Amino acid sequence: MNEDFRDLLVTSAVMLSLTATASAQTGLLQTEEATTAPRGTLVLEVGGEAIRDEPNFLTGRARDRWAGPVLRLLHSPADNVEIDLEWTARVGQRRDPDFGSVSDWGDVGLRAKVRFLEEGPGRPAIAARFAVLLPETSFGNGLGPNALRMSAQGLVTKTVGALTLHGNAGLALHDEVFRPHEQRDFLAYGVAAVLALGSGASLVGEWAGLAGHGMPGADAHSEVRAGFRVGRGRVAADGAVRRGLLAADGRWGLSLGATFRMSH
Repeated sequence: MNEDFRDLLVTSAVMLSLTATASAQTGLLQTEEATTAPRGTLVLEVGGEAIRDEPNFLTGRARDRWAGPVLRLLHSPADNVEIDLEWTARVGQRRDPDFGSVSDWGDVGLRAKVRFLEEGPGRPAIAARFAVLLPETSFGNGLGPNALRMSAQGLVTKTVGALTLHGNAGLALHDEVFRPHEQRDFLAYGVAAVLALGSGASLVGEWAGLAGHGMPGADAHSEVRAGFRVGRGRVAADGAVRRGLLAADGRWGLSLGATFRMSH
């Protein structure tokens, strides 16, 4: 068996073992939809990700990186508002030439989305989302920058027949790792398409990332994903293949997840 293929299977198995207890996570897309859930909705998302040959920002040398389980709790206090709390319980790496196979606690994300316009005939849904990522992951092994990151984005969603299109654009601010009191400003972007196939199944595709002049630990990113979603009602599952496009991104990876609608 090809060594690269075998190593990808091992990394994927680690990720799958982390997500098996709750089936996985629905956040396979980084692009956020502009629509919001009805008031009183409570949703739990659980999942994990893995990617091959992602450069360690401390050394520039490639390693395999995984994250999971990723736990995300979403609540809709009003029909046009969603808030969510996300915690990546564990972040790890394999085959790092300098640090070996290590792991640590992951970061905590806080997000709020407000929908300003509901989708209707001839018009898209329009919303805004604000997010902050609070650092928890260790800096010393290059698992995470241990720096504050925040963003504000405009969101657009439009459905045309069986096809739903999402678009995001806004500002992302990332504290630099090696220079105190300095930050990197990025254009945060994302475009995604979801094609409904019927019987609760759909195909998804996405291109998303951060555009701008980055620094190690506060890098520009670009990634495409293609995958599927299955399920309806209270439980749904998804999976996607990932492909990094820039120097700071990995090569090929996977994302797996599931959604559990707990109320409404």
